[in-house]
Amino acid sequence: MLLGGVLYVYKGEWGLPSIDFDCLRALCLVKFTRCPLQIDTNVNPMRSSTGKLPYIQIGTERFCGYREIKKMLDKEGFAIDAKLQVKHELLSPAYANWVFTNLHSYYNYFMYGEPNNFDTTRSLYAKRTMFPLNFFYPSSYQREACDIVMVMSGFDPRDKLENHDSDSLTINAKKCVNLLSKKLGKKVWFFGDVFSEFDAIVYSYLAILFKTTLPNNPLQNHIKGCQNLVNFINRITKDIFKNEAFNSVKAIKSQSSNDPLLTATERHFLESEKKTKILAGIGAVVAMGTFAAWRGVYKQFSNSKRYYDGLEYEDDDTLEDDEMD
Repeated sequence: MLLGGVLYVYKGEWGLPSIDFDCLRALCLVKFTRCPLQIDTNVNPMRSSTGKLPYIQIGTERFCGYREIKKMLDKEGFAIDAKLQVKHELLSPAYANWVFTNLHSYYNYFMYGEPNNFDTTRSLYAKRTMFPLNFFYPSSYQREACDIVMVMSGFDPRDKLENHDSDSLTINAKKCVNLLSKKLGKKVWFFGDVFSEFDAIVYSYLAILFKTTLPNNPLQNHIKGCQNLVNFINRITKDIFKNEAFNSVKAIKSQSSNDPLLTATERHFLESEKKTKILAGIGAVVAMGTFAAWRGVYKQFSNSKRYYDGLEYEDDDTLEDDEMD
C-alpha cells in the first residue's frame, strides 16, 4: 500500500529537515522505521484536510496530521515503538506527555507568540507557502499558538508584553531539559539501544529550539550546556536526515546545483529557485512590454486628437459661407 506514497512536509532550515514540529515528528516516524515513502517539500498546505502539513498521500487517499500518519504507519507494520520492551512501551507515552506539558507552551510562545520572534517565524513559513497564501497563512499558526499558551500557561501572548509570564515557561523548560539530559546519560536512545516515539518527540522539540536563530530564545544556550543532548540532536540530524537537511545560507553561498557538498533538498531548492526567477523575469518583461505598448497607443491617440482639434479646413469655412449666403 505504501509504494508510491509521498510525505509532504515543510522544507527545513539551519541544517534540519523541517522547520515545523509536527512535520519533524512525522519525518522521524518515517525515517526511523525506514518506511518506503518519498518526501516532498513543495506543496500547498491547503490540500490537507487540516489545512496544514504534514500529510501523506497514497493514490487518492490522504492521511493528514501527525496522529493519522502514525495510526496508518502502525497499521502498515511501521510502528515506531515496535522494538521496545513492554515496560518501556508503557513508559514512552507517559514520558512524552511529561515533555509536552513542560516544553509545548515554551515552544509555541517563543516560536509564534513572542513579538520579537514572530517576524523570523513568519518569514520561514511565508517562504515555504505559495502565493498568495504566504501573506496570511503564517498568522494561522500564531493564532493557534496563542490559544495553546493561554490554555496551558494562563496568559495571552496578544496582551501587552509586560503581562507575558515568559519566565515561568523558561524555568519549567530548563528543568525539563536538565531531566532529559540526566535520563539520556551516555545512551544512544532514551530507552537504550532502541529508538522510540519519545526520542522522536524530544528530537523534534529540542532540534528546532536549539538550531533556530531567534532574537529571544533563552533555552538555546541552556541546551548548549547539555552536551549529550547536543550530540543526540547532531547525530540524528547527520546520520538519519542527511539527504533531507537544508540550510539556505549554504545553498545561497554555493550558487551551484552541481556542488557535490549540497544535499538533495538544497540542490532541488536551487533548481526551483532558478526556475522561479526565470518565470518571474519573463512575467516582468511581458508586463512592462504590455504596459509600454498600451502607453504608446494611448499617447499616439491623445496627440492625434489634439492635432485634429486644432485643425481648420478650408472646406468647413466654404460650407459655412455658403450656408450664410
